[in-house]
Amino acid sequence: MSSIVASITQQSSQAASAIADKVTRTFTAERRQEAAETAWRLAQSTGKAAWITGTTFLVLGLPLIYAMEQEMSVDDMIQNHQDEMRTILGTTS
Repeated sequence: MSSIVASITQQSSQAASAIADKVTRTFTAERRQEAAETAWRLAQSTGKAAWITGTTFLVLGLPLIYAMEQEMSVDDMIQNHQDEMRTILGTTS
């Protein structure tokens, strides 16, 4: 009788252990799936932010840099012209 009880107890503990393992594996798989989905959403958001930043720089930043470069070039030409005129006219100021 006691061997039957021991056998039943052992079988039920094995079944409980198997169920616990299955639940744990399912929970772990769900957590992995959630982590993968979160990582994917983060990657998409990062990509969108990079696209917006790059496009904004191309539309606003490059023309601004070009205009500033042109203005500096014009200022340099004016300064060179004034230096030449001072040299020709002999003024030092």
